[in-house]
Formats: sequence, C-alpha cells, structure tokens
Amino acid sequence: MTISNSQLSRRAFLGGGTILAAFGALTLAGCATPAAPGTGAGATAAAGTKAETINFYGNSLGEEALKSAWQGILDGFSKKEGVKVAPVIYPYDQAATQLALTGRSGNLMGVGQSGGWQVLTPMNVLADLSDLAKGLGIPQGVLDSYTMDGKLLVLPLTAAGIGIITNGEIAKSVGIKSGMTVEQFATALEKIKKQDSSLIPYAAVTKNPDLKDAVPWMWGFGSDVVTDDLKCTLGDAESVKAVTWYKSLQDQGLTQTNVARSDARILFASGRAALYDDAPLASTFVKTNGAAQDIIDNIGAISRPTAGGKDSFNRAWGSGVFATAGEGELTSRDFILYAATNVEAATALYENSAVAPAAKSVADKIPALAADKFQGAFRTEVSEHARGAAWDRVAVTAQIDAAIGAGVATILAGQVEVQAGLNALKKEVQGLLDANS
Repeated sequence: MTISNSQLSRRAFLGGGTILAAFGALTLAGCATPAAPGTGAGATAAAGTKAETINFYGNSLGEEALKSAWQGILDGFSKKEGVKVAPVIYPYDQAATQLALTGRSGNLMGVGQSGGWQVLTPMNVLADLSDLAKGLGIPQGVLDSYTMDGKLLVLPLTAAGIGIITNGEIAKSVGIKSGMTVEQFATALEKIKKQDSSLIPYAAVTKNPDLKDAVPWMWGFGSDVVTDDLKCTLGDAESVKAVTWYKSLQDQGLTQTNVARSDARILFASGRAALYDDAPLASTFVKTNGAAQDIIDNIGAISRPTAGGKDSFNRAWGSGVFATAGEGELTSRDFILYAATNVEAATALYENSAVAPAAKSVADKIPALAADKFQGAFRTEVSEHARGAAWDRVAVTAQIDAAIGAGVATILAGQVEVQAGLNALKKEVQGLLDANS
C-alpha cells in the first residue's frame, strides 16, 4: 500500500468520523461549481425522478491517499448510470462549517461524506437510508450511531473501532487473549512487567486529546456514560469502578503517565510497549514507525476485557455517506449503494486505506483482505464489538469527547478524587447535551 504515515491521519482514511467546526463566515470551496437544486442539467424537484447531476461533498478527493480511489467511484458510477457527479471539496476540518452554510442556503443536494453530518440533522434535509443497510452485515452498534428517530441518516462505508492492539509474541507468553475479565487482564499485565521491567505492559492513553478512550472501559463495566435519550450517567457506580480500575493500572506502573495515541504508536512499534489502543490502521503504523519484522509479523488484536460478565465494546471508528432528501434523492441513493457494494470500488478503498468495508457481504469478497491475518482478527475481535457513543449524533461530539478526556485526565493526575471528578464531569457533559441536543 503506497501511503505514508502523514497521509494515514484520522482525517485522511475516508473523510468520516465526527467533526466540530466553528460556524464562521466561510464560503463553500470546491473543484466544481455545485449544482444547486433545480439548476443542474437534469435536476428535478420531484424526488420520484432521477436527477442527471448530483453533488459529492467531502474532503477525500483533496487527500493524496484516497483521491484516486474516490475518483474511481465517481467515474465508475457516472459511467454505469450516465449521471454527472460534481465534486465539492473542502478541508476535513471545515466540513461541519461548510455543510451548515450550504444546508442553510437551501442549496445542499446530493451525497456527502459523513464528517460533520450532525449539523444537518436539525435542518431535516437528510434521507433515511435504512433500507440500503439491510443484508449488508454492518455491525448494529455502528448503525445505531448514525440513527435518529428510527432513521439511518448515514450509511457506513467503513465500520471498525478503536481496539486493543497486541504484540502477539508477548501477549501469548502471558496468556493475553479475547474474552478476558479486567482482573485477568491486569494479572497478565503484571506478568509482562515482571518479565521485563523496562517494557510498558499497556501503553494506554493517559493524556488528552485521546482520553475519550476511557469511555469503552466504562461501557465494559456497565455504565452507559450517556443514554440514548442523551442523559449523562457519569458518576454512577459502574463508571466510578471503571475509572478507579483504569487509574490503578497507572498507579501500579502497568500503564504510563502522559501517553497520547501518537506516543503509544511509537512505543509499540519500537518494542517498548506490549499493548496499546488503535484503529485498524495499526498494521500500517507499525511499518511507518520503523517496527522490527517480528513485531510486524505478530501484530494482533483482542476483544476488550470486561467486568462482571458485561458485553465487550469498542468505540466505533469509521465513516460513511449521507444523501439529501427530495431533489436528487433517487440518484444519490443509487450512488451510495454503488459505493457501498461495488467490490472493485471497495477493493480500491481497502488497498489505499488499509480499512475494511463496512459491509461484510462485500469485505468477504476481497481476496487481499481475506489473506490479511491482522485485519481478519481486527474485524472479529474489535469491529464486531464496535459501538457508537450516544453523543456521536449531536453537533458537539468533539466538545463532549474533549470534556470527558479533560475530566479523566484530572483524575489520573490525582488532582481530584474519582467520584468527585466524575460528578463534576457529569454536570459539564449534561450541560453540553442540553444546550445542543
């Protein structure tokens, strides 16, 4: 795969995930003038008639790593259906702002990558794509994160999670595997520390901006963190137990203070850490960070340990596409189905991004993916346990993630006791939810 570490940033892999951008007086940038509703070559106000021109909003056509793959999708669909797809390109970090401005202008029409999709939900301009997801084998936990009022507003094209990555040789030597309890996991980490005191058993994130990683551990202890009706439960017995346990790993030297995701990648690749948390791009990151061949050959993934027999969860990580309702909707839906199910298109995206398609029915048809031992393990042990956070559906997703990270950071630093820290955090998160839900 011809991609560099810088190209494999969170924003580059498919242009998805959640974004919070300031609503500024920015103009919509694009490589083509967008076809406003009613002005396109074949546009029609009737949703029952297919449009001959739709827009494609997103950042991937402006990203070196994925431009060719996405251009192939646009070209392939255009050739197959005789439809023009006009690209409207903006930087990833401007997605929410650009979508909000275009949505408010009444000119949003076509298909868009999911970055910033939440800002459009109050405008009621997104089509329900529930029927397109049927039979594709996309994890329900991922679909739920894009569903509001029973309507699937984004069809995932990738559906993975942030899961535990292992140095296979070390993990095997101490019995680390899927299905462990948190107690068994901690005991195994202690064994790693005894084997080599210079090794960080688990390079867990202990520093913002990535301390939202504490959330799936809270889920694994039984806390909702935020319920589906957007009520924050931080400070409940389960979240207190989870954060207390997470802090105990640091206190025992089984994790290390002030570790961000970027630090953990380097520590793991250099052989100084046995485990850490990451997306499926981990198999590429070990190579771009200069890992020894034995680490590259033995990289693995396990399901996240849980407490008291609870279900294992990982925070969903991926992206998808939405369609505007009404004018151009039928053509947009056809495009989305093509992007999600065309094996040639999915193969190109996989080869350029190292991320498996969301649709299991499609992923199973990609020979290179079937032969990828790490990606196979990641799909079953991490992706199938992926779950979106309830606040992924609101426009302040990034603010809530940052607040949770900052709150947990103060606890890990010993600046506040666990219960008091989570109680204060609950008030802050609920305030954000109430103001923006």
